[in-house]
Amino acid sequence: MSGATQDFEPIARESVAEKVAGRILELIKAGNLKPGDQLPPERELANMLQVSRPSVREALRGLSILGVVRTRQGGGAYISSLNASDLLEPLQFYITLDRLTVDSLYEARIAIESTVATLAAERLEQTDLERLRALLGPQERLIGDPIGFRVSDQEFHSIIWKASGNPFIERVARSLNVLGMDYRRIASETPGVLGQSYKDHIAIVAALESRSPEQATAAMVQHMQNVHRTTLQAMETSGEQPADLVAKTAS
Repeated sequence: MSGATQDFEPIARESVAEKVAGRILELIKAGNLKPGDQLPPERELANMLQVSRPSVREALRGLSILGVVRTRQGGGAYISSLNASDLLEPLQFYITLDRLTVDSLYEARIAIESTVATLAAERLEQTDLERLRALLGPQERLIGDPIGFRVSDQEFHSIIWKASGNPFIERVARSLNVLGMDYRRIASETPGVLGQSYKDHIAIVAALESRSPEQATAAMVQHMQNVHRTTLQAMETSGEQPADLVAKTAS
């Protein structure tokens, strides 16, 4: 066999269930199926697509694992909200399996969040600045309340993501934030961590108020570096391994 022919590999055959899942995803992309829409019953869906009910069931099970389809009490399969948190839920499991992924995650977050800060400094509205300033007071009072602070922190960054004016970058930033949430929950329980985040937020708001992309980028990068560092420290101090994080998330 020649070297050229050795480069060819067998083409994997797509199962019927994969084709059914692909068809449903195509309908979602085209806008024919929207978040909250109920899918036809298995029997009807099988007849429509001319496939067996087990193939439909397998396809729906796969889409459910991916967070695209949800089953509600009382029966029936529905298209999920298609939010980043739903679609990235399966990846949250895998990202907690390898400590090295934390470094990669924050490397990516720094790259994206710095771009967000650059764009936001140039594009955010005065109302955005007012909303950010309004959050700082409550955040100071929430330093001793990890859950409350995390809720406020999410809103803080959401305002900046939106202010970037780029929906694609905004979606990536939100998605990366979701993936790091399990680690962040541990870090937020460590004394001093939320106080540092609050100080970082003050610096970010001041930089955005200056309308300087360079200052805003520097403030955001410093914040992400602090978040990365304190997350790793919290993991080491707690002695929890990635597998423990998965168990906590599932409980």
